[in-house]
Amino acid sequence: MPEKQIKSSLGELHQALEQADEVDPELRELLLQVDDDIHKLLSSPDPGGAATLQGRIEALSADFAAKHPHTERFFQELIAALGRLGI
Repeated sequence: MPEKQIKSSLGELHQALEQADEVDPELRELLLQVDDDIHKLLSSPDPGGAATLQGRIEALSADFAAKHPHTERFFQELIAALGRLGI
């Protein structure tokens, strides 16, 4: 179930960003990298990579929340779902 929530949260986050007026290209690229890393981690768990990924997601969440406050909820859901998976 958490894996499904993670994919759902990522999809909702991408939709919210598509509707945003302007998203910093660097932040968008970081989100795509994190998205890819999450999918890789879900298919092949790596405890060391999980800790690094969680830190990156939290930092990315703070950056997005500062510029796009409506995205904060999606990041919090994503972080919570990853936590339930032990990531």
